[in-house]
Amino acid sequence: MKKNNLHNVKSSGFKTPDNYFESFDADFFERLNEKEVIKASEFSGFTVPENYFDAVEHTILEKLQNKPEKPVINLKPKSTFYYFSGIAASIVLLFSLVFNNDNISIDNLETEILESYLYQEEYSNEDFASMFKTSEISETDFIDIHISDETLNQYLENIEPEDLIFE
Repeated sequence: MKKNNLHNVKSSGFKTPDNYFESFDADFFERLNEKEVIKASEFSGFTVPENYFDAVEHTILEKLQNKPEKPVINLKPKSTFYYFSGIAASIVLLFSLVFNNDNISIDNLETEILESYLYQEEYSNEDFASMFKTSEISETDFIDIHISDETLNQYLENIEPEDLIFE
């Protein structure tokens, strides 16, 4: 198995006949001195018309000079399009601001929309506390809350006991 490895191969695999290099020069010059002349046109398969190279320059220049000129069409630049689209957008914006009678206020918004917005923004308790003025908050808002027994029982029935355990 080790003998078949590539690093152990001593021969290239190519063989030449005996005395090939000694007799090569003589055989080569003998063929050159033969009386038969090999014609290139017999083997190539390609032919060139007679007087082709004499007339080719004249025919090419003739074709270039007789070419009719095509008219150049100027396209409208994009800047005019942007100009008119900007004017149209400003007119639409002006009409939407002037003729819009919907008064948007906090009272018109639904509670769910506000809750979802505040939940997505991830405000902390300190952020909420900074939004309120101390004059607007009174202790009675938190102390004088009357909860009926039914509401309290219903709340306690819906809560899992694990949620009531404080860490």
